[in-house]
This record gives sequence, C-alpha cells and structure tokens, in this order.
Amino acid sequence: MRKTKALLSFLLVISILFTACGTEKALSTDTDDVAVLKEQIASLEAENARLKEELEKYTSTQEQADAGSSEAETPSQTEVPEETEAPTEEKMSIVVLGDSIWDMDRGDTGIAAQVANYMNADVYNCAIGGSRATLKDGESPDNFENWSSSSLMGMCNVLAGKVDPEFLEGYPGGGVIRNVNPKNVDYYIISYGLNDYFSKAPISAASGDIWDPHGYAGALRNAVLLLSQISPQAQVLIISPTYCQFFKDGVMYTDSNMKDYGQGALTLYANAARNVAENIPTLYIDAYSTMGINIYSADQYLEDGIHLTVEGRALYAKAVASCLKYGKPGEISGNSIYY
Repeated sequence: MRKTKALLSFLLVISILFTACGTEKALSTDTDDVAVLKEQIASLEAENARLKEELEKYTSTQEQADAGSSEAETPSQTEVPEETEAPTEEKMSIVVLGDSIWDMDRGDTGIAAQVANYMNADVYNCAIGGSRATLKDGESPDNFENWSSSSLMGMCNVLAGKVDPEFLEGYPGGGVIRNVNPKNVDYYIISYGLNDYFSKAPISAASGDIWDPHGYAGALRNAVLLLSQISPQAQVLIISPTYCQFFKDGVMYTDSNMKDYGQGALTLYANAARNVAENIPTLYIDAYSTMGINIYSADQYLEDGIHLTVEGRALYAKAVASCLKYGKPGEISGNSIYY
C-alpha cells in the first residue's frame, strides 16, 4: 500500500512538471499574437485536464485492488460451533442373585449400594433372604408352569423368561428382577451357600449328576450355563459363603469350620464354589478364607455371628468391586482389595 501511494505521488509530480514545462515553453514562444497564445493555453489546459483524468482513473483502480488485497489478507472470522452436550455414558449393569448377606441392607450402607458407587453402575439387587442355591427335595427343575422356588434356579428361570415372577410377590428382590434386561447385563453375581449349609443341602446330588440342581455345585453350574445363554456378553462372579459363628446363651461355642449340619462344614461348600468357578471358569471370590472375616475378626465384621456389620459390609463391597475390576476368570480373588 505504501509503495502504491509513493508511485501515485511520483506520477502526480511528473504530470504537474510536464504541464508546467509545457506552459512555460508555450509562454516563452516568440509571438505577439494573442489569439495564438490563447489557443496554446487552451490546448495545454485541455492536456492537463486529460492527464488528471487519467491519473484519477489509475488511482481509483489501484485503491480497489489494494482494498481487495487487504480483504484477502485479513483472515475471515472463524465460526465457533455451538457447544453440544457430551453424550451420557451408559452405566454398567450388575445383577445380584443371593441371600440375606445382600438382602439385609438395601440402604446406603448395603453391599449393593456400595458396589454401585465403586463401579459407577446400576446394581439390581435381586437377593432374597433365606434363599438357597439348591432345589429342595421334590422340586422339579423343569416344572415351569407350577414353579414356586425362590432358589437360584428359580431366579435364573425368571430372567430367562421361563417362569412368571408372580411367585416372588412380596420380596424386594422380586420387584427388582422385573426391571432387569438380560441383554444389557455386564455382570451377574451369584452369592449363596449359607442357607444350603443350614438346610443340609448336599454339595453333590444323590443322583451323581454334577449338573443336578438339587446339589449345591450342580445348582451353580446350571445357573452359570443358563445366564451365559441369556446374556452371552456378561461375566459371572461366584462368591463363596462367609465364615460364621454360633452362640449359646450369649457365648460362642462353635463356628462354621467345625459345625456340621449333615453335609459337612461350611468350608466344603466354599471349596465346591471354588471348584465350579475354576473349572467353568468364572470370576471367584473366596469370601470364606481370604476376605478377612474369620475367628479373629468376627467381633468386628459379624453382628450376630452370621450377618455382616456396617464394617463387614464395607469390606465385602470393596472385595466385590476389586474383583469385578481386576479379577480374572478361574483365579481366586478376595484378598486383593484396592480401595
């Protein structure tokens, strides 16, 4: 732009000088004829006007060119896209099938609520207090029309759509299970054994069939198989029963390491759960031996010798969340807590 103005100024000076020189030359002509002088002056004025007109045309054209160049050099204002809300991340879906260890507290200090917080997940607590994994004597594993067992197999049959959940009316878990969509489940947690132990349910069915759900191990196997069919995308976590103590007249007289209700000590049920988890394989927590609830910590973690205190539920929830995040199928978890 500066170079252009300098050039225009130079041209203007040249034109003026040219005009001036022409005028000076004309006036210095040796003639006394006024008419001739007037004619020369008029001619010079006309020439001067023509030069000015040409100069104005050049100036106008150059300014337009410079203006265009200036616009081209000035970066256009970038349009800022409107801010859009980030898509909401879908929460993980976890379904719990278990007994009173999970069902006893459905508030903020309950195991399910704490696991939901650790995992940032929706936890469907379908646990039913007093329930067991095994079918009772006389209960058929495939009489779906007359089904009434709230056992592990009963809950799995409801999830699979084989059994109407009406028989679960009155149980909090019975209402929760209606909201589960097996296609969206990420984890199933199977947590049974205490009531199987108390009710003298066999670890292996009398039939000798390792898949027979009248035995504790057979019920676990059947459940894992059925859940994997309805939710092939989901992982299964099996949790063994927890250590417990028994009191008489306010004094602890024995514990689950020694007490035999007819099918062996509770340690045998825990070992059976471990064998199923290792052989299928699934995720597994040895809540009996490695979680930290034992004869030495019972006063801290057990409120009645069986059910968990607030501290016990916190410990349990941390172990579950740790296994879901870091555990591997077929490996024992429960003693590695990362919270």
